Amino acid sequence: MAIIVNKEKKRRNIAFACKDLLLENGINELTIAQIAKTAGVGKGTIYEYFENKEDIVFEIITVFIAEYEHRLLEIVDEKRSTKEKLFHFFYIIHGDEEGHKQLRIYREFLAISMTHGTREIMDFNRKCRDLFLDILSQIIEKGVENGEIPEQAHDMKSALLTFSLGLVVDTHTIGLDPKEEINGLLNTLFNFIEMKEKR
Repeated sequence: MAIIVNKEKKRRNIAFACKDLLLENGINELTIAQIAKTAGVGKGTIYEYFENKEDIVFEIITVFIAEYEHRLLEIVDEKRSTKEKLFHFFYIIHGDEEGHKQLRIYREFLAISMTHGTREIMDFNRKCRDLFLDILSQIIEKGVENGEIPEQAHDMKSALLTFSLGLVVDTHTIGLDPKEEINGLLNTLFNFIEMKEKR
């Protein structure tokens, strides 16, 4: 009797097994041979589930994103102010050693995206952006429901996400302090909201 393999699950298992390998070596130094060895499969098996190394990298980054999605969704439902939730939304990737390692990979991925932006990379980036926009939208909606921020705050979610991406770049290229930058943005934003409400 033939064994039926769930291809998506197998892809995810291979990617999950190689998370630390990617964090240690980076995208450019990662090889199919290393991936196969780490995942405990043959090189030929890798090509049954992935088209190329970039496809594997997408899948591993998808695993990282799923972990962040889970952590961010927990923030949405926490009993915190909207300002605190937004702070954690922006800071979560900067806040611990694991996040710093993943930031290094994300920056490398961004560099590849900007220099070799294929349709697959653009589609992948768009899906990631949509996912994080949805979480940001949930945080904003809870804030609107609680009367902390106006409905118009939804109009800012794309700009807020773009700030987050710029922060990833600037913390690396010019050494900005992410906590200071996030607090500066949120303090200014919430001061504007308070000023508008007082009028």
